[in-house]
Amino acid sequence: MSTPSTVPPASRGAESLALLLLVGGLIGVIFPVTKIAQAAGVPPLPWAFSMMLGAGVILAGLARVKGQAMPLTGRYLRYFAVSGLLSMALPNVVLFFVMPWLGAGLSAVVYTLPPILTLLMAVAVRIETPDRGRVAGILLGFVGALMIVGPRGSLPSPELAGWMALAFVMPAAVAAGNVYRTMAWPPGGQPVALAAGTMLGGAGWVALALLGTGAVAELPALGLAPGLALLQIAVTALTYVLYFRLQVVAGPVYLSQIGYVATSVGLGTGTLLFGERYSPWVWGGAAVIVLGVLLVSFGRRFAR
Repeated sequence: MSTPSTVPPASRGAESLALLLLVGGLIGVIFPVTKIAQAAGVPPLPWAFSMMLGAGVILAGLARVKGQAMPLTGRYLRYFAVSGLLSMALPNVVLFFVMPWLGAGLSAVVYTLPPILTLLMAVAVRIETPDRGRVAGILLGFVGALMIVGPRGSLPSPELAGWMALAFVMPAAVAAGNVYRTMAWPPGGQPVALAAGTMLGGAGWVALALLGTGAVAELPALGLAPGLALLQIAVTALTYVLYFRLQVVAGPVYLSQIGYVATSVGLGTGTLLFGERYSPWVWGGAAVIVLGVLLVSFGRRFAR
């Protein structure tokens, strides 16, 4: 097993914190941009495909300029395929399908869960060690999730419960991707090259979905929002250069906290830009999840 860093550095440092805030903020921007594009009439699959393909091409070019090799050996191709599915294709396609129903804010709330799920999976595969504080954080995270989707009246409409349940596929896939990349990181693999391969791998999965569903005919709809498509591609390319760098310097559990920053941006833009309103159950559930994240992130310190 090759890993860039199986345990976050003790200090985590200024670079880790800066990367965490930047990556989380950039991911948070994806929610409102996606909602605006969908309001303009761009369907989910073409939007996801253009984002991943465009960003992947940019990252591949950047990797070449930086002299970072992207070998097409079996090990690398397997890494690109699995990482592309878990980290890019699955969460983003689900996001684009639930966004019209849940809005930017509720779609973002589930991104508070990857730190908890990442730790749970990391413990299961023995690249992290559990303790009481972190276990308490995991339990609180699930309580928070139940507060959002469980009580009658917690969501704007009871019919949204199914869409909210589908949305929880996103953090599960993101967490699995975090752990997989750490475990399967190829020896000598460089962040930009691996980010490019992951992005193109994700585009490949979405291309299969386009072909399988007949949605290829919807690709011209990207012309309804060309400026937004280019913005999304640029933001995504920048995000994943920083994302893979953060994985190298801080490890999978620390990396997964980007969801907290992304959720803050998503809830803020949903409220301020789109006039979305959330019940006290949603805000309370989000607060409980944040408390769980803090225990997961700093559980060892609290347990002393």
